[in-house]
Amino acid sequence: MRRFRLLFLALGVALVVPLLLLVRRALDSVESERRTRHEAVAERVFDEMERALSAVLAREEERPFGQYGFYYAPPGQLAGQPTVARSPLAEPPELPFVVGYFQIDPDGSLHTPLRPRDGEPLPGPADWQPSARAQAAIATLEATIGPAFRAGAPGTRSRAAQLPGTTVPVGADLKTPQVGRLQEEAKEKSAASTVSAYDALRALNKGVEQRAARQSKLSREYAVDQEEAGERAKSLGGVASTSADERRRDAAIPVLTNEVERYELSPMVGRVLDPRHLVLSRTVVHEARAYRQGLLLDVEQLCAWLRTQGLGSDGVARYATASFSTGLGSVGSEISSAAFVFQHRFAEPFDDLSARVALAALPGVGGATYVYALSLLLLGTGILGLAALYRTVSVTVRFAERRANFVAAVSHELKTPLTAIRMYGEMLRDGIVPSEDKRAEYYRHITAESERLSRLINNVLEFSQLENDSRRMTLVVGQIGPVLEEAATLLRPHVEREGFELRVDVEPGLPSVAFERDALLQMLFNLVDNAVKYASEGDGKRIVLEGRRDGTAVRVAVRDGGPGVPAEHLGRIFEPFYRGESELTRRRKGTGLGLALVRGLADRMGAHVTGRNAAGGGFEVEIAFATAPGT
Repeated sequence: MRRFRLLFLALGVALVVPLLLLVRRALDSVESERRTRHEAVAERVFDEMERALSAVLAREEERPFGQYGFYYAPPGQLAGQPTVARSPLAEPPELPFVVGYFQIDPDGSLHTPLRPRDGEPLPGPADWQPSARAQAAIATLEATIGPAFRAGAPGTRSRAAQLPGTTVPVGADLKTPQVGRLQEEAKEKSAASTVSAYDALRALNKGVEQRAARQSKLSREYAVDQEEAGERAKSLGGVASTSADERRRDAAIPVLTNEVERYELSPMVGRVLDPRHLVLSRTVVHEARAYRQGLLLDVEQLCAWLRTQGLGSDGVARYATASFSTGLGSVGSEISSAAFVFQHRFAEPFDDLSARVALAALPGVGGATYVYALSLLLLGTGILGLAALYRTVSVTVRFAERRANFVAAVSHELKTPLTAIRMYGEMLRDGIVPSEDKRAEYYRHITAESERLSRLINNVLEFSQLENDSRRMTLVVGQIGPVLEEAATLLRPHVEREGFELRVDVEPGLPSVAFERDALLQMLFNLVDNAVKYASEGDGKRIVLEGRRDGTAVRVAVRDGGPGVPAEHLGRIFEPFYRGESELTRRRKGTGLGLALVRGLADRMGAHVTGRNAAGGGFEVEIAFATAPGT
């Protein structure tokens, strides 16, 4: 049995460990799927923002050179010639985040479409004045653009570790080894010759691709030598780019022509001037003179507009929250906490601006709850199955052990009376018995051992028939009192030889019950013999055979004065082949069939058997018969 327990324990470990690994793998897969789905939503939000920025950038890059002045000279007419046509940029901007447009002339003066320069004629009445919004815009441009460009460096370049146009998951801190690892992976994937469909889908961003393709086309069609562009800017005395990024961008200056004029334009460059403003500007070379043109953006208004473009008013807006930051600090309130947070750094020229999207758990996305529930169900089923298997096998093993012990016990029980019968018979046969008294004593021993052998054989045969369900009962309705008296008469000599007193106590007038005489006698023989064996060490060597009425039942009880049955064995004494003592150390004879046979015969007769330790000491077995109808 010990080997079986060890084997079963090893089997349980072999089943549980793979199950735990499978559950862990399933949880990892579920978490990866949840993060991937949320990341796809965040990527789509950032993609919409990039699309909106690309549309704004495309429109601004297509603006003619002359629109940045107060007066607009149409194609074919030289800039600066008197005209009554005002620049369309003098009107209030359509986009709420555009503060105003500006131009830095070669002499370093600030020029804006919002007001004419000194000496230029007014377009209308002499009392014309810019609107309050235009005045505020002019004041802002003068306070931000003028000092910044005159200093030669429009704003501070962001030094974020994240690559422009990329999205990364965010933990407690963006500057973590995980972000660096993701950046390295992004570089490796971009350099690889083959990219999986999943990686390609994750990197898909239409706004960034369109913007990069347009700038690549401009650079390819209108490339100008970098050194030549630098020398030209120096000779013209214009505003030169001071950073390496600006010099690299100014090296690719497209050339636009019309019938009269020739312009050289560089792509838009973006910079954060201060926590509230971002500037988009380009370098324009016209008639051998360098100009800086662009527009000033309100960062807070721009972020609010991007939030609307990316999240909309319904749908994902119910589950997502967006926040923005620049190289100089955050814009608006930061995201406190969320289940999934992703950060995106916008592509050039908006690469000084970053956005974070916090997503709550999206509906319809399976979570770990399903895995836990299925795992618990599977684990519970496995435990119940293993428990049932262990129970079945252990019962079978114990039953086989008890059956083997039974065979050994029966062999011993058969051998003992046969040996005695043979010994006494040989002594009588050989005439070595000295007296008639001795011969009579030997005859009694032979008779007693024969009866014992008969009872043992009958028990084995009865139990075999009960197991095979071949035992047929012939029930009769009658009084059980006479059967109790008959059993006492037959058993009294055997009981008295063992030093016990057998007493019969039958209540008069017992009602009739259905029983079989031979089966009842065999049950009583086994109960009395069992009492003789186990009560031999008790103080009261008395066995009581009792019959009494209890309501609608007649109860037959056999009670001894022995030590009783230990509590741990009380619930199993009616099991076949069960013995409370170990086979190696047991001191009492027996096969473990007596009480099992009593229960089996009682069940066939419709009676009920119980065993308990008596209140005054000893052990009592009670058989309850239902009274026959009409009695």
